[in-house]
Amino acid sequence: MKSALGIPVKLLAVVALSGLAAVGAPVSCDSLASAALPQVTIISAKNVAAGEFSAPEGFRGPTTAFKSLPAFCRVQASLKLTEDSDIRIEVWLPVAGWNNKLQSVGNGA
Repeated sequence: MKSALGIPVKLLAVVALSGLAAVGAPVSCDSLASAALPQVTIISAKNVAAGEFSAPEGFRGPTTAFKSLPAFCRVQASLKLTEDSDIRIEVWLPVAGWNNKLQSVGNGA
């Protein structure tokens, strides 16, 4: 789905969330839970320790790769671009060592 500007919605959310840390001092994962962003409701923002991610209930894929994940901030959000929309996204932000690359997965991205 694209925004009114033609920019993919997921990209807007990632830029908004990661932009919070880019302006001034670093932002903690916990503080993202109360971030005020237009048309975005943060459902959850939690630190996940290295190797501690557990797949959601009903996940049907292999889970062995999760054990090698570095620590990250798991942010779950809802985007409401219109009154009847409820777009759910999840962004994993590295706690340290981000290489400034972004991989977006889902809906053909």
